[in-house]
Amino acid sequence: MLVPLIWQKDYINIDKDLKTITDRLSETGSHVEEVNTITSDLKSVVVGHVLKQEKHPDADRLKVLTIDIGEDRHSTIITAAPNTKEGDYLFVIKSGTKLDNGDYIEDHEFFGINSEGMLTSYAELGYSDNVIPKEFKDGVIILPEEVKPGTPVSEVLNSNTPVIEYEITPNRADCLSIIGMARETAASFGEKIILPDLEYPTVDENIFDYVDTVTIESDKCNRFTARVAKNIKVGKSPQWLQNYLILAGMRPINNIVDITNFVMLETGQPLHAYDLDKLKDKKIIARDAKEGEVLTTIDGKERKLDPSMLVISDGNRPISLAGVMGGFDTEVTSETKNILLEVANFDRASVRETSRKLGLRSEASTRFEKGLPVEMADIASKRAMKLISDLEIGEIIDGIIDEGEKSPKDKIIDLRISRLNALTGVDFSREEAIRNLELLEFGVEEKGSDTLVVKVPFFRMDIDLEADLIEEVVRLYGMGNIESKPLRSTLQRGIRSESRLLRDELKKELAGQKFSEIATYSFISPRVFDRMGLDEKSELRNYISLVNALGEDFSIMRTTQISNMLDVIAKNINRGAKDLKLFELGKTFKKARKDLPNENDTLTIGLYGSYNFYDLKDIFNEVMKKVGFKNFNYKTNETNPIFHAGRCADIYYDDISIGTIGEISYQVRNEYDISKGCLILEVDLSKIKDKRIKNRKYTEIPKYPAITRDYSFVTDKDIESKFIEDTIINNGKGLVKTIELFDIYTGDQIEEDKKSISYKVEYRTNDKTLKEEDIKDIEEKIINDLNDANIVLRS
Repeated sequence: MLVPLIWQKDYINIDKDLKTITDRLSETGSHVEEVNTITSDLKSVVVGHVLKQEKHPDADRLKVLTIDIGEDRHSTIITAAPNTKEGDYLFVIKSGTKLDNGDYIEDHEFFGINSEGMLTSYAELGYSDNVIPKEFKDGVIILPEEVKPGTPVSEVLNSNTPVIEYEITPNRADCLSIIGMARETAASFGEKIILPDLEYPTVDENIFDYVDTVTIESDKCNRFTARVAKNIKVGKSPQWLQNYLILAGMRPINNIVDITNFVMLETGQPLHAYDLDKLKDKKIIARDAKEGEVLTTIDGKERKLDPSMLVISDGNRPISLAGVMGGFDTEVTSETKNILLEVANFDRASVRETSRKLGLRSEASTRFEKGLPVEMADIASKRAMKLISDLEIGEIIDGIIDEGEKSPKDKIIDLRISRLNALTGVDFSREEAIRNLELLEFGVEEKGSDTLVVKVPFFRMDIDLEADLIEEVVRLYGMGNIESKPLRSTLQRGIRSESRLLRDELKKELAGQKFSEIATYSFISPRVFDRMGLDEKSELRNYISLVNALGEDFSIMRTTQISNMLDVIAKNINRGAKDLKLFELGKTFKKARKDLPNENDTLTIGLYGSYNFYDLKDIFNEVMKKVGFKNFNYKTNETNPIFHAGRCADIYYDDISIGTIGEISYQVRNEYDISKGCLILEVDLSKIKDKRIKNRKYTEIPKYPAITRDYSFVTDKDIESKFIEDTIINNGKGLVKTIELFDIYTGDQIEEDKKSISYKVEYRTNDKTLKEEDIKDIEEKIINDLNDANIVLRS
């Protein structure tokens, strides 16, 4: 943001040198990029009044000018400039002048006539091409009004005034204006700014005689104001206005356009003037563009629009690309007599998207993209009409058409002095905090001994939290004034969570069983559910989709780790692996009623090679026992499509289903190119982590020997081992210490629909040596109860 000091002084006059100003502004948060002046104080470049202009007698392209430069005698200047005439006021570089670029000007003879110096252009004085008025691009400077001959150029063009360039952060849209930076400067030096007067005379006519209606038909337009001025005299702006624009980096066009640009730079609110007589009817409509609609913008280029873009229409066609650029067909020209001034507030995201799609950025779009308060629309509109009136270039029609939101609810935030001091380490008094906030135009009321009730000014859209207010107080105090102090805190002992401890112990035990840990992505493709044969109603398909996924293969959050385990097993098989023992401790994700999903700690174990269902079951039981869990139950599951129907079970702990164990089905193995048996177990640790036995008690090794019995039972194939084990334990009268299933047999001597299942049972007591008589009744009761269930002792 370029801020000429001469312009800023219209609102505040700080009696400080330039370095003091820039240092203080940098200290209070307004970073100064650099300070520039266009020219030095060239006393010998002065205003000249052309008294006479004649054609050079010996050169067709040269002219001889007699010029009054405020001295006793008139000067003769030879020039080839095409834009001079008698009566002009322009600038003369007197002989003997050394310019800032090093050029030295002296008398020069042109075909027998001596030129006493030369005329000058903006470029020769050091101005950039992008700010030079187009009519002077190839000619010398012609002033728009009479100026006393001999006046130095710096007094007329303010060319030697310092221009401070500030780096404006994206959250400080209010600082993209001269008044915004004047506020910052004033507050930094304990002063207040004086805002320009907005009162102006009007013509007693009805604005609705010029404009029928203004309608907002899109939520992309927050507010739209329209004022009308008639009998406009379009021409050059006064030199002071041109100077301000040029110093701030904008090219003067004509007085109406210059006023809209001036007010935009002054207030930060973009404006746009339409030639009222070029509108097809008296309607103004803010609406979404139609698909394929075309608008020619003022730069002469056709822009193809789509419904995501907001346009201003006259009821017949689009006349402006809202917030970005006006239309060519309704722009103000030298023939314009009546204007409609639009000052509106548009949705920041809409303007940004439109600007991006069309590759079209402007000073207006830059400001709209950062967000503007709706209150600023009426202020900027009045300011523009005030300038039109003061410059006597038009008559203002009484009234305004104002649609949309006009005054949002005040933003009120509490600030605790104790919190301010705790965060900054500075002992601010209430009076200091109030003073700093009021300098920044916050309204402050006291509430209790520690709290200030702060009303945020409408132009500070970046203030939302107590921390924002604290920053405002501190930056006027000066960040550099805050002393470094040691942190004050209580020491806390860092400990690992129970979930982390369980994970660490599981890793240790599994590693001890010669398992390798794998780590895979939590994002997967929805296609994996088809590969695993899951139907459309499967609970595992109730997944969470990513809004901004890297691709289809990483577009959802996994509900199971089984697909990841199968991928890893398949890749290792392809690289020649013959025996695999793998595990993963990761997260699976389930939808929840609240916004965030449930993250479940999940253990997945995979075996590939010469292993069977019971190997995996025993490994799991042993590992879980060592980390504090025992007595898992298993129930056959013949409906899970991922697993082989006869080799799959659901795992229960305290009657809670926590997971599944089994051999992967042939169909799923084929999908993953796994040629032979593959076993996988998956459990949700989140369901049992609070049930872990953490305080383990150790007992003496029994003194007395045990009695061991081997039993083989013949039973139906669908009878589960748990039923037999429970029968043995329930009849054991506390003497059954261990039960080990060591054999399951089907084949010769066993009926086709039967199986033989064998157990090793250990009987023991801690107070005596057991005898056969002690367990005889127990054995008989076990065998009789099993016979009743058609489970017979194998002979």
